Amino acid sequence: MNFNLTSTPEEEKFRQEVSDFLDKELTDEIRRQYAIDKGLGPEGRAFALKLGAKGWLGLGWPKEYGGSDGSIIHDFILVQEFARHEVHIPNEVARFMSGPTILHHGSEEMKREFLPRIARGEIEFGLGYTEPPAGSDLLAMQMVAVEKEDCYLITGQKTFNTESHYADYHWLAAKTDLNAPKHESISLFVVDQRSPGITITPIWTLGGERTNEVFYDDVRVPKNRLVGEKNRGFYYMIEALNYERLMMSQTERLVPILNRIIEYTRQTRRNGKLMTEDPLVRNKLAQMAIEIEVSKCLEYRAFAMLFEGRSPDYESGISKLFISELYQRLAYTGMEILGFFGRLDEDSKWVPLRGEISRLCRMSVVYTIGGGTSEIIRNLTATRGLGLPRN
Repeated sequence: MNFNLTSTPEEEKFRQEVSDFLDKELTDEIRRQYAIDKGLGPEGRAFALKLGAKGWLGLGWPKEYGGSDGSIIHDFILVQEFARHEVHIPNEVARFMSGPTILHHGSEEMKREFLPRIARGEIEFGLGYTEPPAGSDLLAMQMVAVEKEDCYLITGQKTFNTESHYADYHWLAAKTDLNAPKHESISLFVVDQRSPGITITPIWTLGGERTNEVFYDDVRVPKNRLVGEKNRGFYYMIEALNYERLMMSQTERLVPILNRIIEYTRQTRRNGKLMTEDPLVRNKLAQMAIEIEVSKCLEYRAFAMLFEGRSPDYESGISKLFISELYQRLAYTGMEILGFFGRLDEDSKWVPLRGEISRLCRMSVVYTIGGGTSEIIRNLTATRGLGLPRN
């Protein structure tokens, strides 16, 4: 398989335009205003509006829904350039999960209500899948949506809803048929995050970011906020999940981190010698460089399937699995190289590399959980990729 990130002059022109824009507009504060870091602030919201004005948050969507010209390759170029500049696309849940699902399965009313505002960068979505007893097992969720004459009454609890304290809407999965098979019992809803009966409480994580528990107590959700068909939510989630795993995790984001660690070893002496002269250090850095290249190959393989009109299944899971665990291996390698100084907080004047390695070490734990735990993805790879029996 041969695949180039930009294969035409027009695509290279677009890549350069995105790169130039990010060189001009990005600040460290905007980079840190990501869901599992500082969370969205006014600078991040202003940045999203600028992206919307450029037409980059609606790439490939029909113009009648606020979209702009472009194809799947433009989407991939966009996320790659954002990764290379170490920033995440604002409101990734809406752009890569809710928006495409609404586009493909939502009612005409829902498309016209939400897609233009997503494309303009005006609204944020929080993800409401995980529940305390269910974890990564979506089929084990217990939140119930009871259909009434004019609405659904929803009761239950979600956990690890990272964007909920600033999101405008909740992309919510709930049970709508308790007697049906599990995979035919779940529906998706778009819920106003400030609806009466919703309580949001914070959970502070090891990485220092805020996530949330969200409680529903007979929350009234209009029937027109049901996404697509009733009881088809599980299929919509799985469809979106494979796309999400490709678009929200890019190997390119690790390259600048590795380069800074390498530069640190070039400037730092230990036991009277530059660290780059230590064979053990050189070996560890070489191993990380090799694994980054392997991760890129897995990522490009899965994306090439999308580009060819095929739907990746376990291939996107393998890519997500490898890069999420690579985040951890790179963080741990960095901590070994920095030594005791690497454990200092980022506000310490003695901490190397502004404390980013220590922060990455703590934050990387969630990368092997969000979007499907490593254990779940290994099981799916075994059954779908290798054809092994479930038992």
